[in-house]
Amino acid sequence: MKSMKQQMRIPAGRQVILGLLLSLIVGCSAPPQSSGPTTPAPPAVQQVMSSIPPAPGVQPVPASPTMPPAPRPTPAGSASLEQGDPTRFVYRWPSFLPEGMRPSPQETRIAREDEVGDGDIGFYLLTFNGDAGKIVIGGGAVEPFSLSGPIERINLDSYAARIVTQGDQALIVIDDGAPGVLFVFGAGIARDDLLRVAGSLTPIDPREMRRRAGVE
Repeated sequence: MKSMKQQMRIPAGRQVILGLLLSLIVGCSAPPQSSGPTTPAPPAVQQVMSSIPPAPGVQPVPASPTMPPAPRPTPAGSASLEQGDPTRFVYRWPSFLPEGMRPSPQETRIAREDEVGDGDIGFYLLTFNGDAGKIVIGGGAVEPFSLSGPIERINLDSYAARIVTQGDQALIVIDDGAPGVLFVFGAGIARDDLLRVAGSLTPIDPREMRRRAGVE
């Protein structure tokens, strides 16, 4: 019995030794604890997409010259039309334009073949732009620009006409005996040039007018 107790104590002692060895091994393998303050991880970087502001001092440049409200690009009401002989209404194109003036299709309106205004007459608004000015020619069932200024009555070839001047803008309204209205408007255009444009208006087929104006 005594020898058996001694044999049983030996494994117990070994267990104690193995336990001590295991604790030492675990203790050595654990990472050392830092005694200094813990440094927090750097925060994640967030990209900010900011818009680029416009350059200082750069402002939109207004169109020159300053224009009054554009004529209505649709037929005018019958109450505003001048009476006349419908057979005398014709589409007119200028045979003279100041140098540099070009048609502006975006600002041009010409009645289509199946389209008429009040009084069963056609209508057109031709716009020409240049480096320093603008010319608008209107005829038929349209309304001209409204200018406030002195009125001068003149004779333009065989037609009576009147000119209204406001600053660097001028409006020539021509009485050609047709219903509706016939006018030539100019902004930034010399008076003599505008009178020459008005005196050069020549009858034209509306299809050819649309082709020249670039609104086909």
